[in-house]
Amino acid sequence: MKHFNKLHIASLMLMEAHKRYISATQDIDYIVSILLSGSVGGIVAPLLKEQGRLTSHSLWASISDAIEPDENTHEGLFREIYNALKHAGSDRRKIKPSFDLTLQFDPKREAESSLYAAKQDFRQLRPEVSPEVMMQWSQEFSDLLDSDEEP
Repeated sequence: MKHFNKLHIASLMLMEAHKRYISATQDIDYIVSILLSGSVGGIVAPLLKEQGRLTSHSLWASISDAIEPDENTHEGLFREIYNALKHAGSDRRKIKPSFDLTLQFDPKREAESSLYAAKQDFRQLRPEVSPEVMMQWSQEFSDLLDSDEEP
């Protein structure tokens, strides 16, 4: 049985998400990019929160709430498409899976936003990552984090 470090896996997923986005030829490439970069957020964001830092999504929620106060504004709103792609139905919202099979969104724009958030969150986390884990990261990944290229 192999052992994996989740931050190393997240670095590989972010690179794959970025590659899918920049070489996209069809909507599924953007959708895969959304799913991969959203998964990166699922690993990196809790670590930032543990350190008392804001994630990109929590920062966006704070800004949104400051501009237009709304008790329903939370960081999950910025992961709505990612979550919708992963699940059908909602027990909490009492929506049957069979009534939750369609989505309307711009795949390229959502992929760009998801990639941007994952990249920014990883950048914040990087100073706290152990040297052992960072040694597993490729130069390509470090270059991606260092680049100003969008997404």
